[in-house]
Amino acid sequence: MRWILGSLLMISMALPRVSQANPTREFISSCTYGVMAGSLVGVATLAFTNKPGDNLNKVARGASLGLYTGILLGVYVVYIVPGLEPEDELDPVAAIDKIPFTLNPILTDDYRLDGAEASWTVHRF
Repeated sequence: MRWILGSLLMISMALPRVSQANPTREFISSCTYGVMAGSLVGVATLAFTNKPGDNLNKVARGASLGLYTGILLGVYVVYIVPGLEPEDELDPVAAIDKIPFTLNPILTDDYRLDGAEASWTVHRF
């Protein structure tokens, strides 16, 4: 019996997993993680109260706020993230004019460092 369970475990670990985007699963998991994080924050606030047994409602309040945060995160992940298109990868040399901040050295006539010049491109016409 142990040999069969061990071999099944090894086979299941060796098989490649196919990852498919499941919006419902992503939404439920973000809500679950939000509730768990909120509950932990609510439990952590009990350490700063004089009578933790009288303030257990803070755990429920934290779980509730975590649920709302998880719902917002889930909606963002399910509806907003798939619509974002990645930008085309550009050649780094061709994209050098798109860097908004530059720092250039100022050299003397005998090529010693005399200072630095910084510029920040706010808007290009």
